[in-house]
Amino acid sequence: MQKALLFTLLFFSLFGCKQQTAKVKSPPSREVSSIENTTKPTAQMEMTIEGMMCAIGCAATIQKKLNATAGITSATVDFDSKRAQLGFDQALLTPDAIKAIVTDISKVYSIPEFSVSN
Repeated sequence: MQKALLFTLLFFSLFGCKQQTAKVKSPPSREVSSIENTTKPTAQMEMTIEGMMCAIGCAATIQKKLNATAGITSATVDFDSKRAQLGFDQALLTPDAIKAIVTDISKVYSIPEFSVSN
């Protein structure tokens, strides 16, 4: 009798409850265009960056940060000349904001001179 009861409980525990997976509907996807792709440069900026120690770390980090900033369309940083050149949208960024992006990366960076042209 105990074997029959044990067998019945085992049978129901294994086959009695089917696991059901919940079907979750994902929200409809929306294409989101980034501001970098839609922004056209309205100004060009060139600046001298003091305090960079190497091309791989310092210059590459600054360039990556600038290129990831909304409103900056393209940026290049040259370690040897200590110069950065970038295109940006004046409706979104000011030269002072761009300088702050660079100096906020590290307090050793300074921008003694810069120029902006339209």
